[in-house]
Amino acid sequence: MLKGFIDFFTPKGELRGPSFLLNYIILRLLGAIVSYIGLYITFNKYNQIPAVQFFTYLLLGLSLFLVITLAFNYKRRLLNITGNLTVSIILALIFTFGMEIVLTLIFFNVYIFLIYVLIIPLIVSVLPPKDSDKKEYAINFKNKTFNFFKNPITIFVIIMTIIDFGLVKLSVYKNVKISKLVPDKNFEELSVNPLTSFTGKTKDEILSLRTDFVKKSIFANDKYKPNEDVFGKIEDKKPWWGIDYITCTDNDIPTSKRKEGDSEESRFINNPNVLVGIQLNKSYIKNSANQKICNDKSLLFIPKSIYYDKSNKLIIVKYNPSKNILEKINGAYFIKLLLVGLNARDFGYNWIYVSNSNNLMFLPEILGKKMVNEKPQKLYDHIHLGNACQVEGGCNNSSPYQPSLSFEIKQLPANMTISLWKSKPIYKNQPADFYMKIIFE
Repeated sequence: MLKGFIDFFTPKGELRGPSFLLNYIILRLLGAIVSYIGLYITFNKYNQIPAVQFFTYLLLGLSLFLVITLAFNYKRRLLNITGNLTVSIILALIFTFGMEIVLTLIFFNVYIFLIYVLIIPLIVSVLPPKDSDKKEYAINFKNKTFNFFKNPITIFVIIMTIIDFGLVKLSVYKNVKISKLVPDKNFEELSVNPLTSFTGKTKDEILSLRTDFVKKSIFANDKYKPNEDVFGKIEDKKPWWGIDYITCTDNDIPTSKRKEGDSEESRFINNPNVLVGIQLNKSYIKNSANQKICNDKSLLFIPKSIYYDKSNKLIIVKYNPSKNILEKINGAYFIKLLLVGLNARDFGYNWIYVSNSNNLMFLPEILGKKMVNEKPQKLYDHIHLGNACQVEGGCNNSSPYQPSLSFEIKQLPANMTISLWKSKPIYKNQPADFYMKIIFE
């Protein structure tokens, strides 16, 4: 056992068959443990403390060391097979750093991942050394393989792999199960609160209204205080963009009118149960071509109904957009929509992932950028004073624009199931702290 461990690092250490595979599995296991710990610390709330940062860098260095050691083991085993130093070094780099680059920087593919972590090392472990007696090697390989699977470390790794695989599969199964749920007698129907005007109100008045709405929501809590990161930048008695002027910009109407009527942000602030809201990705120019879109109130995405399943920590929100949502702008592009996480952030749910969707498209604006249906995204939504409304002095409105949260509806009906977490998940199918399903009927 000790000799096998020393073989990891000793240039003269023998790596034949199961010996290489054992080294490989142990290095992989250590790498996974280091990565999990590193991810947890990196996204922990204490990650700004110098000592924690130092420990993070230490883990990063250890992770790199493990990859280098893995390449070193590959090189020795391949040299044992090919007898050519140059070939063994090139193949070792391809099988380690090369595959890491492909999977992390270019694209992630399950089949490539399986080839990388399972098929290649198995093939490399099985191939006989150069100029060896193939019959004798086969007998020795059989005996070593038997001893390999009797090794306590091997048994432990197999059990850990089965547990890890099982947990991932259970998580995927749960996400699929959640995505299939529809409101029934076990769901509580929640009220959709009307919109109001915030223009001219003080920050304290608005936050008092927000607190009153939260008290009547499923998130009612005596200790609730509006999240400073979300609402802290609201400015007193400033205009708020009116929802009647949010869909389209009418050049024939003075910009000062855009602050009139119900404030568009009140559809989120007044409805805390809608953890993730919907809004148009952009405002359009009001002209003859966009007339149907500009006059369509269903595109304001005020919920038709809200349901809550306490047992599954699931909120279902239904919208009833007209078929105008399927119109193509300039005959080429679908209307883009955007997920808004103001309420989610207010209650501490900072990470979002669309685990399942139907009849929706998530297309990156920048090639290669991951979308919310591909990997968990961090929410940054907050209210601040901005000039997008073009009202003199600016308007309090939500920011920033997060293109990774944008999507299009291809066909009605459509739906998506959202996972929300308070801390960054280790993997995307990790059980969520809260679920939300959005249905477009």
